[in-house]
Amino acid sequence: MKKSDVPFYNDPEDFINGDNKFPCDTQYMVYNPLLHRYYLTPAGLMYYGIDAERQYASTNPNKMQELIQKTSKKVYDYIQYKAGRKCYQVQMYRIATAPKTIYPDQYYMRKQFEEALAEQARKIIESGDSARYSRTNFENEQGETIVKPEDQMRDTSDMAKETIRTLETLGLTRWFKVPEFLYLNLDEF
Repeated sequence: MKKSDVPFYNDPEDFINGDNKFPCDTQYMVYNPLLHRYYLTPAGLMYYGIDAERQYASTNPNKMQELIQKTSKKVYDYIQYKAGRKCYQVQMYRIATAPKTIYPDQYYMRKQFEEALAEQARKIIESGDSARYSRTNFENEQGETIVKPEDQMRDTSDMAKETIRTLETLGLTRWFKVPEFLYLNLDEF
């Protein structure tokens, strides 16, 4: 899929007829077909009351774009962490296309994902970016015990609770067995 194949719609006026093509761009959220990810736009941040230029602490001269990139990366990384590697490809397809068989109201699903990105951007501004892999096995009562890398628990304290709830509600954090014969055309979406 080429960027020129992604249609642009004005939100919400162009979604009223209900026969829109997904993935799509709006003034609030755009789709990058190279990375298969949605990103908020500067207008989207302002729509949700996030003034990145004044509120986001960064030495980067283009800090609004840095916040947009970091927000999307965190949300998609969390989905991959929860859903697993094989399921992640399916989840990316579901986010991009909002299939009617899973989400009867495609616009609602898209808006929920947009709001999840906005909540995560707000959390990054309020709390910073402090996630690390935990070196502590919390099930062990001795405390600071170094555990094997594959047994390490991931610290998700920098994820917004509302973002996590929204992703769970949309079914994007579920792990499931992907059939061996399932072929996803990743060049398309």
